[in-house]
Amino acid sequence: MAEDRGAYLWFDGARVVAWNMQPMCVVAGRVVPLPVVILHPDCRLSADGDVGRLGVPRWWAEQHGLCP
Repeated sequence: MAEDRGAYLWFDGARVVAWNMQPMCVVAGRVVPLPVVILHPDCRLSADGDVGRLGVPRWWAEQHGLCP
């Protein structure tokens, strides 16, 4: 579920997985690249197996089909 906080959206229960040496994220039933460079500073997801809240810019979430 997405939580809107201004320019960032937060998704609970996101999971990081490694796929062909690239960090990916399972969020909202989709597998998307983990946007390490543009994550919210409070987002601590970084390594394979991490589970938690994913904070990404709204424009990125829209580009990857994560916005309702």
